[in-house]
Amino acid sequence: MPFDSTSPPLFDHADHALSIALDLRSSGDWPALEQFCLNALQRFPQDIELRWQLSHCFWLRHDSVAAEAVMREAALHHPGNGLVSGAIAMYLNEQSRFAEAEAMYRVALTESPDEHGFAIDLADLELRRGAWRDGWLRFDRRLNRSQHGENGVVARMERVGPSWRGQALDGKRVVVYSELGLGDDIQFVRYFPQFAEGVRRNGGEALLAVRAALHPLIRRFVPDCVALEAHDFGTVDYTVAMMSMPLWIGLLPHQVDGRAYLHAAPERIDIWRRMLASDGSDALRVGLVWAGSPTHRRDAQRSVPIAALAPLWRLPGVAFYPVAPGREGDIAAMRSAGARIAELPEYTEHFHDSAALVSALDVLVTVDSSPLHLGGALGKPVLAMIDGASHWCWGEGETQPWYDSVRLVRQRRPGDWTPVVERVAAALCGRLAQRAAMRSQQASALASLG
Repeated sequence: MPFDSTSPPLFDHADHALSIALDLRSSGDWPALEQFCLNALQRFPQDIELRWQLSHCFWLRHDSVAAEAVMREAALHHPGNGLVSGAIAMYLNEQSRFAEAEAMYRVALTESPDEHGFAIDLADLELRRGAWRDGWLRFDRRLNRSQHGENGVVARMERVGPSWRGQALDGKRVVVYSELGLGDDIQFVRYFPQFAEGVRRNGGEALLAVRAALHPLIRRFVPDCVALEAHDFGTVDYTVAMMSMPLWIGLLPHQVDGRAYLHAAPERIDIWRRMLASDGSDALRVGLVWAGSPTHRRDAQRSVPIAALAPLWRLPGVAFYPVAPGREGDIAAMRSAGARIAELPEYTEHFHDSAALVSALDVLVTVDSSPLHLGGALGKPVLAMIDGASHWCWGEGETQPWYDSVRLVRQRRPGDWTPVVERVAAALCGRLAQRAAMRSQQASALASLG
């Protein structure tokens, strides 16, 4: 008999209720989870875990105000609880109430000083408001987490060589390695030459180790880099996580250079250009990324539902190309809704192929995922659809220093992507008009020569 979330609770222990709540969460039935938690909290009003599940349910449904209210009530039952304060801070952050979130994270760290996750979230807020000296230093606490990240790369690399903490480098060899997401690697690999030069000036040598998926592309920027998975490091005295380079070079906001620094192989770009032109169309060729990795903590907040993309399908003279391998189900749904999504041959998941494809396109429209950083690093025009809270590096407005070619199109209300997509559609119409005007001018110039 299926469980009825609307019926009165029939259990005697909060642990039993939590088990049912977790099953409902796994099923993705958010209305049932909400109703069940509300019923269960009538019997166990002080249970933190049930309140957390209810608040998280509201957050996943883009209602951080309700999520905050749930945890505020938990704080009345459990004053001084760092986990409760940290949850409140998280929901304040999701509402773009950044100053309040920062203050609450400081409270949470006072109550639970060993919660490294709170320190990392606080560092994000410090970096967002430009306090980079404090932010980079605090962000290094991510290396202290017991699991050293979900993929354990920090722990593995510390077995290769201890983390460098400012020791003398004369005659020493330092390996800088990929650590967080692929987008983070693309964004911050630009600082390896500066870091390596500092190591060299101090008598040492630096080697870059990036994930295999990025290696062919990054090798065009740092020719002697190696693939992280190959473990071909040679002698290693120290290791440095990629995202710690800004701390060691003392990176400040005014030092960020938004010029392109990555380049796809010209022969691969030519292959893609010929392939894209083979349909004989004169359309504006637009790459499209509507969702990031489903394992990302904020994927529900940063991904755009397929239905919200409808304004794009009405644009004349625009052809869309999915820069998202492995999402055939989404692509089929878009086509059934009238989208002109071009067929692309299978290509590898190595970013040198993605870089060549993006380089061959006219514009990239993307959510906040690694293709955004790829397009920006390549200097391609990018329209970035980002949610209100988003990653710290995008600040709070619609300009950013990281990539000169990237324009931010920011969500104004949580979960409401329609205005964002409409503005993207208007921007693409503007590009079509610019292209038409340029071609008209060129035709007039040629006619005058005749």
